[in-house]
Amino acid sequence: MARFGVKEVADVMLINLLTNKVDLFLDTLKLSNLENAAETVYANGGKGAPRLISWDFGRTATFNVQDALLNPKAIAMQAGTDLEKKVETIYERVVAISTDDGSGNSKITLEQTPDVGSVEIYETTDGYSQDKEVTKASITVTGNDVTIPSASLAVGKQVIVYFTYQTTADAEVITLKSDKFGGFYRVVGKTLWRSEATGKDEKVQIVIPKAKISSAFTLTMQPDGDPSVFDMNLDVFKDSSSTDMVKIVRY
Repeated sequence: MARFGVKEVADVMLINLLTNKVDLFLDTLKLSNLENAAETVYANGGKGAPRLISWDFGRTATFNVQDALLNPKAIAMQAGTDLEKKVETIYERVVAISTDDGSGNSKITLEQTPDVGSVEIYETTDGYSQDKEVTKASITVTGNDVTIPSASLAVGKQVIVYFTYQTTADAEVITLKSDKFGGFYRVVGKTLWRSEATGKDEKVQIVIPKAKISSAFTLTMQPDGDPSVFDMNLDVFKDSSSTDMVKIVRY
């Protein structure tokens, strides 16, 4: 009887059940674990109430994967929404020194073109404290240039500038919505099992006909420690046309 060592992580495809097309391919996983469970009840009787017979029911399976890299498409699928390309508003904060605009007034040149009426300016001594606010009525915006009369802001002053601006139309947007959740997919995992007899790797395919992506996920952003990993947990369901839940094929 053939025996195998199981260690290698799988490459995973998530296939849309409606279109039968691959929506997501993951080949940078740190783990791809298939977990199975079932419930059991027993008939007990006689002296000492030993177990006499049992019934198994309620088989469950989960396929848990963990990616070493953030995949925006995967996050959107967990959110139950599409990965969109569109114009979005960006909120910006800039610390700058006002310069002379050539006529004795103060000028601040921004990298982006601010939205109309969005610019707010505060004098600051350390780049953090918001001291005196420059009156909005004195601020003039022309393209990326912001000018203020010297009576409202002296030349050479350090300032904090808050403003919003619009991205180009190809900004990538993931939206979490209150009424959208992870959907159902066919899951295919490709991995290798190492033969005890030959020491060679043999190909193995794991097929889950129907699985639901868990809508829960965490984005961990911290400066110390290891880089973040990204978990995707899938609950396995019975195939709609059979009793199949998971199929493991060595080929």
